[in-house]
Amino acid sequence: MDEMGKGMNIFYAPPSQVFGSHVELTGQEAKHASKVLRYREGDPITIVDGEGSRYECKIVQITGSSVKAEVIDSKKIAAPVPELVLAMGIIKKRDRLEFAIEKSVELGASEIVLFRSRHTVKENVRMDRLEMTALSAMKQSLRAYLPEISICDSLQDVLDSYCSYQALIAHEKVETDAGIGSGLKSKDKLLLLVGPEGGFSDKEIEMATEREGQIVSLGKHRLRAETAAIAFLSQFI
Repeated sequence: MDEMGKGMNIFYAPPSQVFGSHVELTGQEAKHASKVLRYREGDPITIVDGEGSRYECKIVQITGSSVKAEVIDSKKIAAPVPELVLAMGIIKKRDRLEFAIEKSVELGASEIVLFRSRHTVKENVRMDRLEMTALSAMKQSLRAYLPEISICDSLQDVLDSYCSYQALIAHEKVETDAGIGSGLKSKDKLLLLVGPEGGFSDKEIEMATEREGQIVSLGKHRLRAETAAIAFLSQFI
């Protein structure tokens, strides 16, 4: 691969693998750099830590299990504003759930919370696959922040965990022409709520609005859960 092609890639090393003037890639990241993309000692390489730090480096050592790089320059990337936490009902089909995770990372979600609700069908989630999907999406979109993915057992748990955030609830039955941004009490920390395939129950909507959540419309037509997540996040790009 030529230098231009290599320059279009970034790699991930968590903060525990950043040692002041050096950064170490291990596991699949090291294999991808050395075996797939054929980086060599002396090559420039860009590494992010998933927490906003971006390192421009030079590879100094490649072994069978790691790639060690010297930091030439580093930069702290400002966290996106507003801070967007996407809370989404668990989607039954794995490919659609992974698609939603991928696009949510690309669109700048700071955290992704999956929750079980009254209308949830699927119970088990492969977190390892979702985390791999999120990592790949972060690298593909050249972002420096890797969103945490978590699971809550109910919408109430989500609201309790993010009580300091302004909650916006996407609901197809609301009739409004007002923009999503109108009337927000907080413009810095937003909790975007998207229901599962069956939508929110009336009790869940009542619970969210009792906690000063704002019901918003994503348009005249009913959207699949993963499409709703994308449409919701897209309002804040």
